Parts: sequence; C-alpha cells; structure tokens
Amino acid sequence: MSQSYKMIAQNAPPAISDTLARVVEYAVRVDTVHPVVLERQPGGITTRGAEAVARASGDGHTLLLASNVTMVINPHYFREVNYDATRDFVPVAPLATMPFVLMANSGIPVDTPQALIKWLKPRPGEINYGSSGDGSTGHLAGELFRQMTGVNVVHVAFNGGTAALNGLATRQVSLAFAAMPLALAYYPSGHFRPLAVTGPRRSERMPGVPTLGESGMTGFELEGWYGLFAPAGSPPAANVWLRERITAAVADPITRAELVRLGLEPATMSLEQFATRINTESERWAPVLRASRMPPKDGV
Repeated sequence: MSQSYKMIAQNAPPAISDTLARVVEYAVRVDTVHPVVLERQPGGITTRGAEAVARASGDGHTLLLASNVTMVINPHYFREVNYDATRDFVPVAPLATMPFVLMANSGIPVDTPQALIKWLKPRPGEINYGSSGDGSTGHLAGELFRQMTGVNVVHVAFNGGTAALNGLATRQVSLAFAAMPLALAYYPSGHFRPLAVTGPRRSERMPGVPTLGESGMTGFELEGWYGLFAPAGSPPAANVWLRERITAAVADPITRAELVRLGLEPATMSLEQFATRINTESERWAPVLRASRMPPKDGV
C-alpha cells in the first residue's frame, strides 16, 4: 500500500527547514513514488512537534526534522518537556551544522573578541546581549562566553533571531550571537560587525572572520545542527534505506552549494558520530543549561 512520508518540522527559519525538507524529499523521491509532506508544528518552545513524533507509531514513514535545540537544549533547560531524546527517538541521518556569529553593534569601540572582553570587564552588569529566545543556541553561546571569560553580561531574550538583530541594530542590546544564515542576511551592515564565529573552523561565507578558538578562547566550539529522526521502534531497514539516500543527497554538489549559500555546512559525520555527538553535547551542556534556566512558575 502506498504511504506518504510525514515529516514534522519545528520553528527553524523557513528558508532552512524548507531547504532541508527539499533535500529529504529529493532523496526519497529518487527511488519511490511516495510523497514527502512537510507539516509544521510550531509552538511549545519547539517541543510540540517532537512530542507528536515521540508518541507516533514506528511505521517507517513518520519523521522529525529537528535541531540541537529540540534534542539537546530543551530537555535540560525547560522543566516540562514530555519526551526523552534518547529513549523516544532514533537518529536517521545528520543533515547540516550551523555556526553562530558573535556580533557587536557599531557603537562599541572593539573589533576583536579580546578587545571586547577587555572592554566588558570594567562594566559588570551594564552590557546586554541578545538572543532569539530563552533556551536558544544563541542564549547558550552567550552563557558559555560569560562563563569562560568571567565577564558579567545580561541576557535579553527576543522573539526570534530577526528581532534580536533588530535590537542589536537599534542598540537595545550591545551584543548578540546570531545564527550564520541570519547574520549573512544582514552582512555587511553599518549597524553591527561580526567579531568571531563559534564553530570549530572558519565559515566559507565569512572567511575573514576568525573563530573564537583562534581568538584566544580555546575550547569554545558551539554549533547548531539539524538532523532527521524517527520514533523509537521504527523499522531499522526503513531507517537504513532513508539514511543511504539522504547521505547521497547531502553530498550532491548542487545540494552542498545551496546549503553553503544559506550559511549551513553539509553534514559529513557518520550516523555513529552523529549519535555520539548528541550524547556528548547533552552531557556537556546539561550543567550550563540547568544553571541558566528560568525558575519554575510556582517558585519551587
């Protein structure tokens, strides 16, 4: 019996989730007539769609297009997340990674991370940094920056990455960790400047901007990532079939060029490396996230 593939997406910017959905659709349609339907389930701090897939039957046709926010950050930062990333899902294939960019508004007289740290030290609690929201990767990057440098900066959560960059441009905040695709949409700009990228290597799209590691912050590596997941109990053969085709599609030169154009880096890791990365990041970031999360509503 013919059955379509239903792929649930979270709150990823449409340009990213739509592109990645097309990659998956192309990979599937090469060898089957089954359509791939992208269904958006926003809200619930990106947990609603994940919960729906976690409760779904493992039929081999229900998939989740998810990021590190859904799989690593939310379960440790928010107190009422009704899924377990390890128990309720199996990874099908990694899709892409995404560096972030440390941005400073043009009113700050610095052009390197080290100059920024020196400028921040005598201004404890006076300088704000913005992110796309509480529990976002940009928020986590800011907390890691604060902890590694000892500076006292204050987090301001905006409703999305575009709002955060608007806040940076209008000097509501002085700093922001912006996702590379969003930073590229406003680059170059007279309102703010990029100081460094958070990934392990320089971005092809901003080759002149150093990494934070190159800038003296050894060990500062933080990226967003996207992958495809299935409910636990999905047929292994179906997952292997999907993974083989998605891996080939991501490696296609045309697909790779489109992902790079958006500011993404096509995934090259194996499934085993992807699963290890999820577990390692969860263990690494859990203490940072729990220390940074908001208090419960009842104050307990």
